[in-house]
Formats: sequence, C-alpha cells, structure tokens
Amino acid sequence: MLLRTITVENEAQEVVNAAVLCSFAIPDIDRNILVYSLNEEGPQGTAKVYVASVTPGTNGYLLGSLESELEWQYAKRVLRQIAWGVEP
Repeated sequence: MLLRTITVENEAQEVVNAAVLCSFAIPDIDRNILVYSLNEEGPQGTAKVYVASVTPGTNGYLLGSLESELEWQYAKRVLRQIAWGVEP
C-alpha cells in the first residue's frame, strides 16, 4: 500500500515525515482538514493521529489547530462518515 507523506515539525520542532491518512473539505465552515500520523503509539497500543486545519501559505500549506468546538464537531462528523459510514 502506498502512503502519501508530508513533512511537518513535531512538538520538539524536528522536521519529520508524516503519513497522510485522509483530507477533506468542510464547505459549511470554510475549512480544509488533514488527518495524519507520525507513526507514534498512543495509549493501550492505539495509534496517535493528528487533525489539522490546512491553509495555503507562500511556500506550500500551513497546518493549524482547529480553533473552535464547532470545527471539531464538523470534523468528527465527517470522520465518522468515513470510518463507519454513519450519516449525521
């Protein structure tokens, strides 16, 4: 299986490769969302994933935090649809 990768800075400000798990647009809140992994283990053997807002920058794209509870609610709704086929 081929994975698309991007380069990001981790919490220690080191440049690392991240695996892109999925991306999607949410027109209702004018956001593009990226879900990615740094191949880190989470609690109880789970995989740690990151959800970021994506905006165009001068030298590519910038990743940022989802800024409000509304953005998180929309992102979770889309992820449920992707993962389980659950309609809102």
